[in-house]
Amino acid sequence: MKKFVVFFTFAFIYLVHLQAQVTLLSGDISILKKAGEYAYVETDWSKAKVVEFGRKNKIDKDFGSVDAYNKSQGQDWVYDWPKVKHNIALACAWEKYPARPCFNKKNKNGLQITVTPDEWKNYKSSSADLQKKMSSHTIYVDPKSAKYKFVVRVELIDMGNGVASQFGMNVKNGGAILKGTVELIEIKTGKKLATFGVDYAKGWGNISQETRLMDLFCGSIFGEIGELVK
Repeated sequence: MKKFVVFFTFAFIYLVHLQAQVTLLSGDISILKKAGEYAYVETDWSKAKVVEFGRKNKIDKDFGSVDAYNKSQGQDWVYDWPKVKHNIALACAWEKYPARPCFNKKNKNGLQITVTPDEWKNYKSSSADLQKKMSSHTIYVDPKSAKYKFVVRVELIDMGNGVASQFGMNVKNGGAILKGTVELIEIKTGKKLATFGVDYAKGWGNISQETRLMDLFCGSIFGEIGELVK
């Protein structure tokens, strides 16, 4: 009976993980297999619409732009948003988050995602001891060495629900959901090398909105791109 329960639990988690849908729409991703290459992540929120999805990803509520949504939630949300955006990009340079492998772990023999220029400045201004701690699970390579960048263009985003995340067996209960695209761009030329479609990718649930979004990007979206490289 115990063996059956363990098998069922792992099978359940595996099936939940497969629900995140990221596909290669166009282009060539062979460069992602090349060791010694780096990229960092930017997110374009300019056309993003915050919504609440219901069954079959039907839009139940439309909150408008990210700015409008944050203002409706209170001044704390407006104040925290720049930090949240920063930490989303930082999470993409992690090797795992919090326990499941992300892009850098899955693609360890190929291109790696490093931190953004802003985070690199933060790293360089930190003490040697803090730098060691920061780089224990994150790729810190000078982004000037990066020939490429990933640009996530958000169309629809459901920020998730902290209360819902506390109930049920499904690790994705209350998780954030995103529809949009991810572009792989050569920085020097601005040439778009590949485009990925992100169709209602869903992260794991958490009481914290920041944590939900970090997991969505690192664990689900870029985790799935890591799978496509294989």
